[in-house]
Amino acid sequence: MYLFSLIKKSFLIIFILAVAANLSAIVSAEENASEKIIEVIGTGAIQGGDVAKARDRAIKNSLVSAVEFAVADLLPIESMIQNFETLNKILYDNSSEFVADYKVLTELKSGRTYRVLVQATVSTSVIEQQLMNAGIKVCKKNLPEILFFIAEQNFSDISPRYWWSEDLTFFKGYTEIAMTEKMLENGFSVIDQKKLVLNEEFETLKDKADLSNQDAVSLGAVLQADVVIVGNSKADIAPNTMGGDIKSFKGTMLARALRTDTGEEIASTTRTVVSVNKDNIAGSRDALSNAGYLSGSDLASQITMKWHEEVKKSITTLVIIVEGTRALSNFVIFRAELSEIPGVDSLQTSEMKADEATIVVDFQGNAKELADALMLKNFESFGINIYEISQSHLRIRLVSS
Repeated sequence: MYLFSLIKKSFLIIFILAVAANLSAIVSAEENASEKIIEVIGTGAIQGGDVAKARDRAIKNSLVSAVEFAVADLLPIESMIQNFETLNKILYDNSSEFVADYKVLTELKSGRTYRVLVQATVSTSVIEQQLMNAGIKVCKKNLPEILFFIAEQNFSDISPRYWWSEDLTFFKGYTEIAMTEKMLENGFSVIDQKKLVLNEEFETLKDKADLSNQDAVSLGAVLQADVVIVGNSKADIAPNTMGGDIKSFKGTMLARALRTDTGEEIASTTRTVVSVNKDNIAGSRDALSNAGYLSGSDLASQITMKWHEEVKKSITTLVIIVEGTRALSNFVIFRAELSEIPGVDSLQTSEMKADEATIVVDFQGNAKELADALMLKNFESFGINIYEISQSHLRIRLVSS
């Protein structure tokens, strides 16, 4: 824990030195699912009296910062630390590739520094694709953790096979593998059954290939899943043939998604796919995999829509007035820590004054709960004084240590 804390602090210092020098206010809002609009202030040093080059540097720095903050919204701090070298190569060194558009809102020459306020439209979908290509798992906020209970029966199997059985513990079929791939592509976290510690509840279910909703929800809750996907798949040889050698194979998948906290069914799918092959094993495998992939796509879109609807219902918009922002590095740290609090859905810096900033936060809870969460934060170089709490806003003063 001490080592991780030290690494995290070091990363924050590096992040602040790289970013805080180039910005003084950030305002972000989602335009659509694939883009994010970010306003950021960038600075450039004026060297040899060349104001034009300083302006270009300021714009370039602001675009790098915009991409950095878009990435920070997609990845947890642990992933950013682990993959920092890769992120630097594929994203930060090529930031212009991920900015669809930008415009300079205002600009100012101040002594030997040129400062610009830039509004950048960052293509988050392109960033996500680059991250996945590099093998970096994207974890979108407010998506549930998934656990699969899929029983699969290939055409040569006498009975279904499943990972929670006594003799085939951790078996994973073609349909589940394909569904997992699709869920990960869509930003979900999927629980790896190999890491689970089996308990006595498995004893009563090890001979049940077709779990009831109650059984799946109960076991999923014990294993700390937010959603369980329960279903079965089967592959058969279909009647169509061609030339005597080429056969057709039918893969069928039925699955449903259940919340573990309420037991509610929030998604379902039925898919049948036909594949063609000379080889029985390859043909049935393709039929099962394709049925699983399409089913995963169906469930991912349904779960995402339902989950975001539920999250939106519980979100409260709060206004935080932060005093003592003249020390910009302190404000940057405060804002970064605020964004990491569980339940913070989004935040925007709506106004910046000489020594005060206004942040609008969408939070899954009330103002008192957010204040309690902030009190548990350790900001190291400064402290906070939360001196006013109402139903819709907080007033906080940043106090230097």
